[in-house]
Amino acid sequence: MTDKVRVLIVGINGYGDVYMNALLKRPDANIVGVVEIAPDRSRYYDALQSNHIPIYSTLRRFYEKHQADLAIISTPIQLHTEHVVEALKNGSYVLCEKPLTAESEDFAILDEAVKQSGKWAAIGFNWSFSKTIQAVKRDRIRGMFGRPKTLRTLVLWPRSTTYFNRSNWAGKRYALEGKAVFDSIANNAAAHFLHNMLYVLGDEIDSCVQVMKVEADLYKANAIETFDTCAIRTKTADGADLLFYASHSTREEIGPMFEYEFEHATVKYECDDDTGKVIAYFHDGSIKEYGNLDVNHKEALTKLDTCIEAVQKNSTVVPCTHETAKTHVQVIESLRELPVKQFEEERIERIEGQYTVKGLLEITLDCYQMPTLSGMAFAPFTERLDMQSKDS
Repeated sequence: MTDKVRVLIVGINGYGDVYMNALLKRPDANIVGVVEIAPDRSRYYDALQSNHIPIYSTLRRFYEKHQADLAIISTPIQLHTEHVVEALKNGSYVLCEKPLTAESEDFAILDEAVKQSGKWAAIGFNWSFSKTIQAVKRDRIRGMFGRPKTLRTLVLWPRSTTYFNRSNWAGKRYALEGKAVFDSIANNAAAHFLHNMLYVLGDEIDSCVQVMKVEADLYKANAIETFDTCAIRTKTADGADLLFYASHSTREEIGPMFEYEFEHATVKYECDDDTGKVIAYFHDGSIKEYGNLDVNHKEALTKLDTCIEAVQKNSTVVPCTHETAKTHVQVIESLRELPVKQFEEERIERIEGQYTVKGLLEITLDCYQMPTLSGMAFAPFTERLDMQSKDS
């Protein structure tokens, strides 16, 4: 394909704003339409009007009059399956924001839509499209690191009450219409970093490792139905432990950071001012640097670059497809019936519109740095909080 890629953007508020900003500047793509129920809320509403870009309330109405080579979907979680399927049925390739869906029962529907269309549906887990992570994964597949042992990730990203009130589905198990959402820190803001452990261990460039067991401690300081703080342990089929620590309820922001321990090397990443280097430290004393890894919008533009190039070249392969994203859905789904514990009132402080938990940052860091301290793969936060209280 030599002409400009015709792009449909579905959802321009929220994360869709990032795509609008990028696509309005690209010489190799044209926005041929927007689907949005509240377009006037977008800061790009005037630009849409001045560029005569048509706006529709549904995908069906857009496709009645237009075609698109690539549909970018940035709608709420509960609408992903419906919108991905509609775009595929109408001949568009798809780039859908993470997660793939909230329901594993949707897999068959998505599989059939992809098969019938002959198109791919890419899922926007940012790091899966990163050249840095791609290089790490290629070396792992080659056997350079040896057998995976323990992979750990930490993400402490404070969020205010405004964040949890931004929509009628934020922090909810089900949307108003009854569709599953299960929005949480592990299924939304920090989902990229949970998925990355699964992705790096996949045996193909577009696959994730399969999991055998999931355990978790889930907590909340905010008045939500799901959780804002978690310690998740996932056991893979080949015996590796994946440990994920994340919270929206610490006073300070730390991470993401990860430490992936293998038989012959440890791969580390620590974020500093939105970026940081990924470095492999081999047990023989050698070091390999893989480059920087961004946590904001640079990698979002990388996935956009990748998908536009794949459309132009009629490529059948992208790094993260709906198949790749299934394991993350299964991990999140396994958390549904686990109890979510409310942090004790005396430990919660409201500071600048945010609920924070006293001592949570220090305890979470300790769990990340010394995961076997209590004789478990991860120490329950409540036990550690009680220990801290007794020691103080």
